[in-house]
Amino acid sequence: MPLLAGLGLSRGGLAQPRSWLPGLQLFTVRDALAADPDGTLRRVADTGYREVELAGLAGMTAAAFQQRLKRHGLAVPSIHVGYDNLRGDLGGIVREAFAFGTSFVVCPSIDAEERRTADDWKRVCRTLAQAGRAVRSHGLTLAYHNRDYEFVLFADGATPFDLLLRETDPEDVKLELDVYWAARGGLDPVRCLRDNASRIALLHLKDLGQNGATVELGAGVLAMEPIVRAALAIGTKHMFVEQDDSADPMRSIGISLKFLEGLPADVRPR
Repeated sequence: MPLLAGLGLSRGGLAQPRSWLPGLQLFTVRDALAADPDGTLRRVADTGYREVELAGLAGMTAAAFQQRLKRHGLAVPSIHVGYDNLRGDLGGIVREAFAFGTSFVVCPSIDAEERRTADDWKRVCRTLAQAGRAVRSHGLTLAYHNRDYEFVLFADGATPFDLLLRETDPEDVKLELDVYWAARGGLDPVRCLRDNASRIALLHLKDLGQNGATVELGAGVLAMEPIVRAALAIGTKHMFVEQDDSADPMRSIGISLKFLEGLPADVRPR
């Protein structure tokens, strides 16, 4: 039985889901994008994706990248930006966000040397809070993307995830929940969505294979329909398919989108 399938989430048990556009985190097709930007974006659009989340500029300028994205009808609601850039180049981040017409800037990870202790994480929280306030003054929203290390217990029983919630203002720092990494960290993604409804603005849809790898949606142990249903019910703004590794990423993104299109009509992407 897929993980979470027995949670008893009835279709009437949460708020009425809203419609959403299928999104893709471009890290999934990073090698193809670097080798052939225009052809890769064309294939992403032809597959049926309508939104993308950026993980860097793939060797292009922001202007050249955005021109290609517009040519293929791909909107960019969210971009990933490095933690070091959040500390040292907020002006550049804002200019890049404006170039793509994006609403969200996301910190995707924290280097290991920056997060060894609870005090380190409190410093990270202060940095994120400051950056969040700064980008919010420009009409943007900062979000933090989890891995699994945010759920490792400190000696006092708290976790870095707890600190992120406690030490930052929901107005300044939202969350991009990666359901694969949350599950790898021992969390129930549906419960996490419901417990943090005011914080989770974005979602990475990534399935967990029996061997621990990332796999196409529907090929792993996560029950994706309850996850999508819960995310829509709490008002999550955007959901992005992501698969960290695949022998054939373009084939994989097609399989994942076909899975989403096979969900019940009230939760499938439009």
